[in-house]
Amino acid sequence: MRRLREIITRKISDEEFKEKQLTYPVKFLNKEHLYYYDIYRKVVGNIPMPKQKEKTCPGCGSGLKIEAFWCKVCGYVLN
Repeated sequence: MRRLREIITRKISDEEFKEKQLTYPVKFLNKEHLYYYDIYRKVVGNIPMPKQKEKTCPGCGSGLKIEAFWCKVCGYVLN
């Protein structure tokens, strides 16, 4: 797993990482997080907006069930 993380991290330049941090509505933890988010967008599409009676994920803006403690879309862990 460590080797895979190293490969992914090298695929994304520092400039690309900074640019996409400003472009996307997600608070990326690292380059690996951005890499998997790009795959998500290609396969699934845009992040779903919160529905009625859902709270908003502070990491990506997706809808979360009120009792949720982590986001299934971006992995953000709520305190």
